[in-house]
Amino acid sequence: MSEAIKVASFNLKRDSILAYLNRQNAWSSRRNLISSMIRSSNATIVGVQELIPSMREDIKRLLSADYSIRGFGRAKSLGDEQAAIILKNDDVTVSFDKTFWLSKHPEKNGSRAYYAFFPRICTVCEAYVREFGRKIRVFNTHFDHVCGMARNLSVRIILEYMHRLNQEEKLPTILMGDLNARPDSRPIRVLSENLHEYSDIHLTNVWNCVDTSQIGSTYHGFKGKTDGRPIDYIFVSDEFIVDEAYIDRTNFNGRYPSDHYPLMAVLRLKEHGAE
Repeated sequence: MSEAIKVASFNLKRDSILAYLNRQNAWSSRRNLISSMIRSSNATIVGVQELIPSMREDIKRLLSADYSIRGFGRAKSLGDEQAAIILKNDDVTVSFDKTFWLSKHPEKNGSRAYYAFFPRICTVCEAYVREFGRKIRVFNTHFDHVCGMARNLSVRIILEYMHRLNQEEKLPTILMGDLNARPDSRPIRVLSENLHEYSDIHLTNVWNCVDTSQIGSTYHGFKGKTDGRPIDYIFVSDEFIVDEAYIDRTNFNGRYPSDHYPLMAVLRLKEHGAE
C-alpha cells in the first residue's frame, strides 16, 4: 500500500461589490490567510476555483517556488476566472495539463452552454506523485451556479474527457471542485452512482466514505455556519483508498479565508493491479 497524500478543493472567492462594503472579506485582506492555510494543510494537490489572474499572481508570490499553478482562464483571451490546480513541487512532477470549456464546443476558448450564466471550465493535469510512485490524473472544475441543465452538460463533458484520456492511458483519477449542486441532485448522482455509459470510469464520492454526521455545508458566506449540505466535492477512481475526508473550518480569530470551507481528503493508492 502506498503512503498517503492530502488533496483539497477550495473556492477562494473573487472580490465582488460586497468586498467594498466589508473590507475584511476583500481579497487583499484574505490572501495571506489563504496562502497560510494552503501551506499548513500540507496538501500535495489543491484544486481552486474563482482564481482570477491578479489573485494567481498573489498566490504564486506568497507560496514562492515551493508550488506550481496550472490552468488558464475561462474567457476567450484565457483571462478571467481559472479552475486552477496548485501542486507542491517536492511531491509531484507535472507532465501534462490543459483547460477545456464545459460547453458543446469544449475546445473553443470562451465558449459556454447557451443557458449558463458564465463560460465554465475544467482543468486537467497529469502528475507523477512521488509518494505513490506513479502518475495520476486530476480534474478540477467549477459548475454554473444558476442553471441545472448547464451542470448536467458539464458532467457529460467531463466524463467524455475522462473516457478519451483513459483510452490513451488509464490512470488513477481525481475529480474535484465547486459543483454548485446538492448531494441528491442529478449531476452528483450521476457521478456518485456512476449513472453513465462509460465502463472504464467508476468514481467514489469521498462523502460516502465518512460518517454522515461530519458532513455539513461547505459554503458559509463568511459566517462560519456548519448546518446544511455540501456543494464542494472530491470523487476518486477505484485505485484509491479514502483514509479520511473532512471540511476544514479553520478561522483566524473569527476571520475566514473564504466564503467556502476547503474540502480535504487523505488518499492512498492500492497496490498496482489490486482490486
